[in-house]
Amino acid sequence: MRKKNAGLTAESVPVLKRAGHRTLRVPGSKSLTQRAIMLGAIGAGRTVLLEPLLCDDTKLLSEAMATLGVGVKWSSKKLILHGIDRQFPRGGNVNLGAGGTPSRFMIAAGSLSDNPVVVDGNRRMRQRPVGELVTMLSQLGASIEGEHLPVTVHRASMTGGELHIPLTKSSQFISAMLLIAPFLEGGLTLVCKKPITSESYVDLTVEMLRVFGVSVLDNAGETERTITVPQTRITHRELTIEPDASSAVYFAAVATLHKGLSVTLEGLRLDSLQPDAEAIRLLGTIGADVQETDLGIQITGTGTIHGFGDLDASHFPDASLCLAAVAAVADSPSRIYGLETLPLKESDRIEVMARSLAKAGCGVGAGTSDMRISPIQGGNGPTAIDPVGDHRIAMSMAVLATKRPGISIVDPKCVTKSYPNFWKDLRKVYEGNDGS
Repeated sequence: MRKKNAGLTAESVPVLKRAGHRTLRVPGSKSLTQRAIMLGAIGAGRTVLLEPLLCDDTKLLSEAMATLGVGVKWSSKKLILHGIDRQFPRGGNVNLGAGGTPSRFMIAAGSLSDNPVVVDGNRRMRQRPVGELVTMLSQLGASIEGEHLPVTVHRASMTGGELHIPLTKSSQFISAMLLIAPFLEGGLTLVCKKPITSESYVDLTVEMLRVFGVSVLDNAGETERTITVPQTRITHRELTIEPDASSAVYFAAVATLHKGLSVTLEGLRLDSLQPDAEAIRLLGTIGADVQETDLGIQITGTGTIHGFGDLDASHFPDASLCLAAVAAVADSPSRIYGLETLPLKESDRIEVMARSLAKAGCGVGAGTSDMRISPIQGGNGPTAIDPVGDHRIAMSMAVLATKRPGISIVDPKCVTKSYPNFWKDLRKVYEGNDGS
């Protein structure tokens, strides 16, 4: 299925022609794995994460923790963390590559070390904003050099307290503060102005704090949301990370595109708090049959794919790219909005996805926070899609390629950032299982 394209490997994705039933278990949630690594590493004792996601982002985050003194051991389907009980024994230099969430989390974590911590990333991460997080930490007494990566973090005289948070460019800044809050003297109260950017990810962080035994108080008013995290000694935990809705959405979308194809996403529930689970549920509103079974969520293509109309994707911006791929073969146009965070991701995701869909034959209009998609009209010739190293663009366009002939994905290995086995699992859908 692979070929060379301009010196780069490309994945040629054929049209999927076999219907039937498939059962697939995607890897553990990246968002949950990263939050659990933070709390297990900074807490006390031995924390065991079962079915965690091992990918570029989680590997680099755990390696950064190890650099600062955390005991880290990855094994088959397990991550063991020997926590440092609130204070890192040493500082150091850590590089989180292209990881936005791990970089921001490590800046916050670095403020718990008595020794300087230098947090760096790749060229794209050096362009992405961290200044709002630096301001929050500085207000609590941390001393931080730099407004873009690399930054040097000094603990100084940091304590807890109350912070008033204006509208932010990323929910990751708020999540980072919440995850270090139990370890701050006196705890931390965040008074966040609404609307909160990608608020569903803040919800996920609050839930993970509660899983680790933190009694979070969470009060939402009309204009503000107040979250109080008391100082808490977090100790050893053992928990299973649920499958990643962000990874599962691609296979839910593939099922939606193909009449008679049914995919069961093992271990995933319709009531999952993961933000991208909402994108899977939405597929049931445009024509797919979406059911919950004893094994997990089952999505079946019915042969009907309606456009999304006007869709607010502000709670699941990453999954919006996959929904855009579905919209490319719908029976009517779609406008997907609420995408303010996408230009600040691994690529300018609005611009790159719009360009990719246009190459595939869609009519596309793009703004600073929305995409307008007219379904493909003809144009089934060979098309090489360059996701510019962005894993979610690559996987979303691979979904479309199962329906639109002639698409190949340049630099397919970029998916290792979040889903190293994506191509292997996609092949399982082609090959079939459960007797299909």
